[in-house]
Amino acid sequence: MAAWPTYAEQQLNAFQMVRDLGLAVDLKMDYRRDGELVMARKIEQSVKCLMEPDIEARKRVKEMSENSRKAVMEGGSWHSSLGRLIEALLLSPVGK
Repeated sequence: MAAWPTYAEQQLNAFQMVRDLGLAVDLKMDYRRDGELVMARKIEQSVKCLMEPDIEARKRVKEMSENSRKAVMEGGSWHSSLGRLIEALLLSPVGK
């Protein structure tokens, strides 16, 4: 993923994806500079970087994808948590 925030909370999302999680490459991180164009050379560099097979972000995305898939499978952390939430909602006095 190439992060190119253009408005509001996208700046925070891009920062998290690029810096915190390492799941994206930044194309342009500061959207607040009015009138600043992103040149074709910068877009080309970011896209070429994403296409390289041994880029760290690609490895992190694959790892995150595998972990996410395991979490939603039966017995996975998300699956179990959702089941407990549903049980709690069904047993709560508000739900009755």
